[in-house]
Amino acid sequence: MDMTEALSFLEEHQPMPSDDECKDDEIKKYEEVRKFFLNHRDERCIPLFLNSFGGKDGFGVYQLVEDVIVMYDKEAVLPCLMDAFGNSSVSVKYWCVQISSSFPDGRLFPPLAGLLQADDEDVRMASIAALGQLALKHIRRNEVIKALEEEMKKISEEEIREFVMEILSDIRNENYP
Repeated sequence: MDMTEALSFLEEHQPMPSDDECKDDEIKKYEEVRKFFLNHRDERCIPLFLNSFGGKDGFGVYQLVEDVIVMYDKEAVLPCLMDAFGNSSVSVKYWCVQISSSFPDGRLFPPLAGLLQADDEDVRMASIAALGQLALKHIRRNEVIKALEEEMKKISEEEIREFVMEILSDIRNENYP
């Protein structure tokens, strides 16, 4: 595999098919591309990977993409993450929110706070956790607390409500990992 082939594969898979539609050879190639970029750095892969997440978990490969993304400087990754938060794919949003915890920065607060209103429960839960990470690192801590307290007033799902209460408690007690 060379750089052109690896980038072309990612460009053609924006996003990957959902797990139930993904062919075995596609996910194997995706993993091969991921491994290629672990050994051949090129910032062009950042937005391509961040917008490649198809439905579900990519047979366990999507969680490994973070290993590639964390090799790059925050200044290269943050704009791509924030763009990907606006992607229409729920899976892209979810995985990018997960990855955002590896790049704590105050600029992530507005889009993450906005994702508290996402229709998808997993995206909302991931956003709550990512905001908790920001607050624990003393990044926009008071704003995170206020946003989560406001969110508590709107939440009807008990599981999400309990999670927000747990995160708020951890932030206040500074026990959040």
